Amino acid sequence: MLRIGICEDITQELQQLENIVAAVLAELSLNADVCCFRSGEELLYELEESGSMDILFLDIQMNGLNGVETARAIRQRDNRAVMIFVSAYDQYCKELIEVQPFAFIDKPVSEDRVRQVLDHVMAVCFSMKEGYRFSYRKMQYNIPLSEIRFFQSDKRVVRISTSGKGGIEEEYVFYEKLEKVEKAIAQSGIRFLRVRKSFLVNPRYIVTYGANGIVLDNGLKVEISRNYKESVKQYYLALLRV
Repeated sequence: MLRIGICEDITQELQQLENIVAAVLAELSLNADVCCFRSGEELLYELEESGSMDILFLDIQMNGLNGVETARAIRQRDNRAVMIFVSAYDQYCKELIEVQPFAFIDKPVSEDRVRQVLDHVMAVCFSMKEGYRFSYRKMQYNIPLSEIRFFQSDKRVVRISTSGKGGIEEEYVFYEKLEKVEKAIAQSGIRFLRVRKSFLVNPRYIVTYGANGIVLDNGLKVEISRNYKESVKQYYLALLRV
């Protein structure tokens, strides 16, 4: 699971950026824990206590430590974190170079720009080829999660449907409990939705969502069972939060 930090000292702008990031994460089917901080000092304390973040949105103009100063302190111990600076000003361009910024987002922040940046971050900095590994009939498989349309179980038999290479659908089967599959992919950067006890779907392949069911890109219609309606509803509300 990705760890994303947002550091902004103006509460209204912090909440707005948090909402935008949450909506984009849902749209891109990314699995992430988002933490918000109202100062560079607060962010640095959290990093000291809980470890590094994968992606950081840093406001440049802040009271106390500004975004550049905060980034310098982070870079002393972490060269891996992806830093995205947010500001209405560009006078810090020279200082920004030394802290290895990935991108710059102008204020007021737009959802389109955040989507563009996060999509690029995932393509460049994080492997979208994270795979699900399984064995069947003495053969080992590692299927990229980004290509998996859904997992469907029938007792202990799990079927995988993929988009395949060149858009050609492919299917695989193996023996496992779907609960164990769900647990195994929960820490990946790609989010899957449980819509039925027997059905785990990659939201990237959902083309139509309704209160009672979904339609996938291959035309398959899947009813949402009562136990999962609320969690699926909350996922789609995140898409509309901005």
